[in-house]
Amino acid sequence: MSEAIKVLIVDDEEIVRRGFRYIIDWEALGCTICGEATNGKEALEKINSLYPSIVLLDINMPVMSGVDVLAEVHNNPKLYPSHPKFLILSGYSDFDYAHKAINYGAKGYIVKPVDEDILEGKIADIVRDIRSENEAVSLKNTAKSKTLEKKFNQMFLFGAVDDAFLPDEETEDTFQTAILSPSLCGCDGQLQALKIAVDDAFKQCRHIAFSMEPEYVVVFKNESQETIEKYLYKLCAFLQKAGSIASLGQAGKGLQGALDSFFTARDLYKKLFFFKDTAFVCKENAEKLFTAKSPADLENAKAKNFFNSITPLVQHIEIYDLQTIGTIIQDRKEWLIKSNMPIDEIKKLCMAFIVETNNAIRKKYPEKEFDTVQALDLVNLIYSQNYFDDMMEIVKDFTMGLAESFASSTSNSTILKVVHYVKTNYNTDLKLEMLGNLFNCNSAYLGKKFKEYTGVSFNTYMDIIRIEKAKKMILETDLKIHEISKLVGYSNTDYFYLKFKKHTSMTPKEFKSSNGI
Repeated sequence: MSEAIKVLIVDDEEIVRRGFRYIIDWEALGCTICGEATNGKEALEKINSLYPSIVLLDINMPVMSGVDVLAEVHNNPKLYPSHPKFLILSGYSDFDYAHKAINYGAKGYIVKPVDEDILEGKIADIVRDIRSENEAVSLKNTAKSKTLEKKFNQMFLFGAVDDAFLPDEETEDTFQTAILSPSLCGCDGQLQALKIAVDDAFKQCRHIAFSMEPEYVVVFKNESQETIEKYLYKLCAFLQKAGSIASLGQAGKGLQGALDSFFTARDLYKKLFFFKDTAFVCKENAEKLFTAKSPADLENAKAKNFFNSITPLVQHIEIYDLQTIGTIIQDRKEWLIKSNMPIDEIKKLCMAFIVETNNAIRKKYPEKEFDTVQALDLVNLIYSQNYFDDMMEIVKDFTMGLAESFASSTSNSTILKVVHYVKTNYNTDLKLEMLGNLFNCNSAYLGKKFKEYTGVSFNTYMDIIRIEKAKKMILETDLKIHEISKLVGYSNTDYFYLKFKKHTSMTPKEFKSSNGI
C-alpha cells in the first residue's frame, strides 16, 4: 500500500480551513491532511517542518501573500527541499494572480467559493502526477543507487578516487559525508532499522547510505550545509541515547571532495567519545574543544606527568577539601582532552589514577576502614564508558567518596567538614553558633576542637582565609579595594584595612606596590 500523500492547508480564515478538511474524501484520494497555516510566513515554516507534497494555498493573506510564498519556494529550492506542488485558491478571479502563480510552478488555480468536484478532480490529477514521478524516480534510482553505494564504499575503503566511477558523475558536484555509530544509537546488529531511519530522515535530500562496518556512512550530493545539518540533527535527536552519535565532514567538489569529506568525518568520528552534549560532531565544535597548542605547549604537556597530582590530591582528601579535589580532577580532565592520546590509553590512565590514589591513601593509613567501592571494581566500569564526561564523573565520584569516607572514619570528621564549609563560605557572616547548629554540635566544644585542629581560633582562621583570598584578588583582578573588601566578607572597608595590615604588615596599597602592580 502506497504511503499517504501529505497535504498542507494554508488560509487565513479558520472556517475555510475547517471546510477543506471535510469537503472531499482525502483518504479515498490517497491523501492525509498534515497541518494548517494561517499566513504565508507560517506556511513556509510548515513546509520545512511537515514536508507536505501538496499545498492548498490562498493568495490573499496577511504577513505574506500566496504569490510571495510561491516565489520564495521557487527561487530557493535548497532551502525548501520537499518541493511541494501548489494548488492556488482565491476569492479574486484575477488573471494576473493566476499568471504569476503558474509562472512560479503552481499546478492549478481555483476561485473561491470552491466547487468540491473541481477540487477533487484537481487533487486527483496532482496525486497521479506525484505517484508517477515517484515511481519513475524509484525505478531510475534503484539500480544506480546500488552501484553508487558499492563505488563509494570501495573508494572510502581504499582511500583513493575510483577511475572507473560512473561516467555521468559530474566532477563539479558537491559531496559531503556523515558517519553514524550503530552501537551508540542503539542499532548495533540492527542495520536494517538504522537504514530505514536514515532514509526516512533524509528523504528530502539527495543521498546514498551504506554500511562500512562497524560504521554507517551517508554521502550527500549538492545539498546545502544548512539543510544537511538540519536533517542530521533531527535524525540524531530521534536515535540518540546519550551523547554524540555521528560526525560530519566538510563539503567538497567532485569525487576527491567526497573522499576528503569522508577522511574528515572519519577523524571526527574517532572523537565522538569527547562529545556528550552535542547531537553530532563537525569541524567547528571539534576545534572549540581541541584548541590548537604551540609546539612548546605540547612538549610541556608531555613532560607533565598525569600522576603528579596524586600526592596533593591525597593531602586534600585528608582535610576534606572537596573544592580543591574537584579542581584537581578538572585539571586532569583538561589535560587528557589536550593530550591527543588514543581513547584506550586515556581509559587506562584513568583506571590507573583511581588505583594509585586508592593505594596511596590506604598505604598512608593502613589502620583505617574506607567505606567506598573497591577501586578494582571500577576498572571494567570505566572501560565500558562511551563518553569521556561519564568516565571522568566516575573518577570524581570515587575520589570524593574517599574524602567522605576518610572524614567519617576519623575523630576529626566534624572539624574537617566545618573547615571545608568555612573555606567555601568564607565571604558570608559565619559564626560558631550557626556552624554548631548546622553540624549538630555545641558551639563551645566546636570552638575548642577547631583550635586544636587548626592551631588558631575560629575568628583568626576566618581572617586568615579572607585575607589570603583578598591578596589573590589584588594580584589577579582590577577590582577596587572596597569591592574586594565586600567580596571576601568584610562589609566595613576600614575594618578590612585593619585586618589586612595585621596579617601582612602592609596596607592593601603597599601590598599591591610591593608586587609591582
